[in-house]
Amino acid sequence: MNSFDSKDVMETVSKETIRTADFFKLDEVPMQRNHTLRAKKVAKELTSSFLPTGLEVSIVEYSNGKRQILNGNTRKHVWMHYDNYGVKAPSHLFATVYKVDSKNMVRSLYYSIDSSVAVENSKHKIQGYCRELGIELTDRKFMTGTFTKALEAIAAHYVTEDGDYINGNMKAIISEFKDEIVALDTLGISGSNISNQPLIAACLMVLKKYGAHNKKVWDMLVELKNGHGNRTGSECDGLFFIKYELPTRLGDTWGKTDGVSLPSNLNLILYCLDKYLDGTMFSKIGCTKDRYFETFWED
Repeated sequence: MNSFDSKDVMETVSKETIRTADFFKLDEVPMQRNHTLRAKKVAKELTSSFLPTGLEVSIVEYSNGKRQILNGNTRKHVWMHYDNYGVKAPSHLFATVYKVDSKNMVRSLYYSIDSSVAVENSKHKIQGYCRELGIELTDRKFMTGTFTKALEAIAAHYVTEDGDYINGNMKAIISEFKDEIVALDTLGISGSNISNQPLIAACLMVLKKYGAHNKKVWDMLVELKNGHGNRTGSECDGLFFIKYELPTRLGDTWGKTDGVSLPSNLNLILYCLDKYLDGTMFSKIGCTKDRYFETFWED
């Protein structure tokens, strides 16, 4: 058998039984996605059939002794908010503790846990829901279901006409945004300038708010897809800002879908799209737009 000596790696990992109350005191890792988007779904899973795996969490420990939650943040949120979800917290948890020496190592560990298997399952579920709802798609990105984070984002602060929150219910999200998904699919986005999930989410949101068959919105999305935009002197329109300014302004967070980057992207993208629809030229975006995504559905 071909093998390598893994003893050194194993020495950086330990197992502990910890009090849930102590687990609640820990912060999440910096790249943690928005766990509130999945809270209702996780709460349902925890109450329907609680398994021993529900007690398993992961923690990182820095060289200075500081600890953060690597895996288990959504369960922590649900357990800490019994009045909202009705899920009792266990008294103790099984914790896998990883000793780390850098944020880069934390990031690698986080994405190794929060990656391939979960993403594949999400893709397949989206495909199944679309088929179940009779949605026929032709664009590859939509056909393969690779827009999970965009769907989670559009429902994060959305309330249906009946006053229902649908975040965490993927089938309900797809059903509610069916016309908008079909419209964007018809436009065709694979390989275009509408390439990342924050942009896809923003497009679905403006289609929902202003009308899936609104010609002004449609014309804007065609221009966005083709990478068009205008600049006059020091001022530019929203599409130019999205194409040429946002990637620089947001840096490494541009197009990312973690819990910090995605809202930050959407604050600026939605603002730019609204300004384009208003016909407003501008030279910069102030920090007052920090809640634009959160309040987008309110007016």
